[in-house]
Amino acid sequence: MKIGILTHHYVKNFGAYLQAYSLINTLKNKYPNAQIEIIDYRVGKHEYKNGIHYFGFKASRGDTLSGYFGRVGLFFTFLKYENSLKHSQRFKSSSEIDHNSYDLIIIGSDEVWNYNDIAYDPVKFGYGLNGNAITYAASAGNSKYNEDIDPKIIEGLNNLKAIAVRDDVTEQLAYELTHQKVNRVLDPVFLYEYKSECSKKVERIVSQKDYILIYDCVLNENQIKTLVKYANDNNLNILGAGEYRNWYSSTDTVNISPFEWIYLFEHAKTVLTGTFHGTSFAVKYNKPFAVYATFPNRISKVKSLLKMFDLESRIVTDPNTNLIGILENDIKYEKVNNVIADMKNQSLDYLFSKVNKYSA
Repeated sequence: MKIGILTHHYVKNFGAYLQAYSLINTLKNKYPNAQIEIIDYRVGKHEYKNGIHYFGFKASRGDTLSGYFGRVGLFFTFLKYENSLKHSQRFKSSSEIDHNSYDLIIIGSDEVWNYNDIAYDPVKFGYGLNGNAITYAASAGNSKYNEDIDPKIIEGLNNLKAIAVRDDVTEQLAYELTHQKVNRVLDPVFLYEYKSECSKKVERIVSQKDYILIYDCVLNENQIKTLVKYANDNNLNILGAGEYRNWYSSTDTVNISPFEWIYLFEHAKTVLTGTFHGTSFAVKYNKPFAVYATFPNRISKVKSLLKMFDLESRIVTDPNTNLIGILENDIKYEKVNNVIADMKNQSLDYLFSKVNKYSA
């Protein structure tokens, strides 16, 4: 059995790596004799844009030299972990992918269907793939149905053997374009139980005192002042999960591995994030959290995720909202964990049933 996974494996952020890692290892655990690999198909301008920002320096946003060098180091750490995943040879077209004779191609997860983004490529919708192809937890970001959509998208979607998505916008888009059953599944990060790791430098800073963990959250000056005062008043550190600003407590958590990133989520007192995967890991590890999402595609994805758990009140879109009040509000996670368990079973049933059907 040969399975290829088509995703944004070359995107250098923690969520992109960990969702791919989870999907690969979830399949490996179920099918230990199968050949499972990342299909090395890339959109060059997307890869470049995603990587170049690691080398930018802006003092106005709170960058420091030590934080900058840590971020540059993180770029190469991502390369190391990216290369640790089993890859195919580099492909430049759908026909080259087809010639590699996959029994099944799984498209997803991540924002592979955002056709308004620089990452857009019709191959990610199944266009030109003549073998068996399904999706798992695909996301369109904030790209909604419109009459001017590329016909290749429609052709590709209707060529797929099965469709599974992770959010409302993508579910609606897929149904509008296919009028076929669209399955709803969890992002792969909820399927796999990771083993976190911790270097001595990260363990040292984590063990000093409780901390607020921040991941990819763009705060304004008043929000920063309020958060710093709250941390000082409550003897808390402020740590960045793979990032640093001059109001954070340490640079030791900038250049970290994906599994140290998980460790930071596991041990945080509270989490403040602006992303889908930051929210996912806060929920996965049952942390009080707030989501201050400032990009439309992030807002739609996070709202859809949290609606599933009845936690939409954790989303902040108004900069004047009291972030501290939300962070201090504990979450009764028993109900949430039951929903995750039920959805996990449904998601695995979908995934394994399609693998069995099309790869047997």
